[in-house]
Amino acid sequence: MPTARRPRQARAIATRRRVYEAAVAEFERSGVEAARIEDIVAAAGVSWGTFFTYFPSKDDVVLEAAIVACAAFADACRKGLAAGSGTGVIVGNAFTALRRAAPAPGPLRDAIMRGIANQPERLSDHLGEDVPNPVLALAEVLEAGQRRGDVAAGEPPESLAAVLVHATIAAGRREAAMERAAGATERSGLPLTVLTIKLLLRGMRPDPAPEAAEAGDVRERALDRAAAALRGAAADAPSRTD
Repeated sequence: MPTARRPRQARAIATRRRVYEAAVAEFERSGVEAARIEDIVAAAGVSWGTFFTYFPSKDDVVLEAAIVACAAFADACRKGLAAGSGTGVIVGNAFTALRRAAPAPGPLRDAIMRGIANQPERLSDHLGEDVPNPVLALAEVLEAGQRRGDVAAGEPPESLAAVLVHATIAAGRREAAMERAAGATERSGLPLTVLTIKLLLRGMRPDPAPEAAEAGDVRERALDRAAAALRGAAADAPSRTD
């Protein structure tokens, strides 16, 4: 499938940005699936051909919108690795950064999370060489955890990262759907997301030796701190009901 074209001339860059902003506004208003290309091109003042030149599909607009959130996730992973933080702390901080950098809860945010989880190859095409997709960024964290002994070495770190990203995003989307169905006016935290991360990271631990009980307690406290960071991000995020 063709990928989104990135122009180099200033005029074309401005046109592409106008199309992107019109599409994002329409997605937020109508939802991605219900949004009509004719409304987007009318708002941007361009032709249908211009839209498809820059964005071969509506999914390409969504993946473009995911760049900021993915950059925040990757940056949190890099900073955690540079600081020598534990695996649980880095993972918690990375998903907190992803949540904070994503758009407010709504159709576009939901589509972005689906794109991150389900279209990693196309997402990488949009991110380019400077920003790894979340699975690759998290794989580096888990590989470092394997070297430290935080994470069992029996499985490829990229496979473990894919499971963690998919499951955590799915848990977050499910939690948001439950809140909307209940008519919640305030966020109650992210219990499903926190539980998902903690359970998966526990399952990735190597089998402990008796003398490693104290180190296991340290890792457990690190997971609790990661959970607290996620709950704090939820409390800080603006609430919205659709």
